[in-house]
Amino acid sequence: MPFMMSTRALARLDHAALRAAGQRSAEGRPSRIGGAAAPYAVFATVGYARTRLRHVLRLRRWVPVISQADDLHPLIEGALSPAIRLRIPAGSVTREFLAAYDSTRHFALSPIAPCPQCGARVPTVCINNLADYGDWLRGAQDLAESPFYRTSPAHHDDCPLPRQPLTT
Repeated sequence: MPFMMSTRALARLDHAALRAAGQRSAEGRPSRIGGAAAPYAVFATVGYARTRLRHVLRLRRWVPVISQADDLHPLIEGALSPAIRLRIPAGSVTREFLAAYDSTRHFALSPIAPCPQCGARVPTVCINNLADYGDWLRGAQDLAESPFYRTSPAHHDDCPLPRQPLTT
């Protein structure tokens, strides 16, 4: 049985992310908009996606990152290859992320969470570092939407979000 991160360790990760977000805010630095990595600089393999998540969240080697193909979302809009779903299990709590390319062909990591309109679990925003993750945890509004936030097939049929215009 693989090692599982404890709920307390996950809480420490979340606390570190919130601290990083607070520090960035106090210094007046903005979040970086959109995905990371140069366009098509690397093709998103499962190994690359796990390594990228470890780097972004500053995860230690012993923290398990479980990966699988995400059958709902393509790796890039219009592609047949599936995106990569990453999970960090921690007791009864699991953090999930979608690894895919955004519309500018940059590699993007997006936390998966309930849609505020329909409750379906969808990719939310793009995170590039621990502070972005902290901003997402505290509900900051200045992060870029995930490329699949509005178009995710996970949304319920009656969800109004996919039909709402983007606000700038």
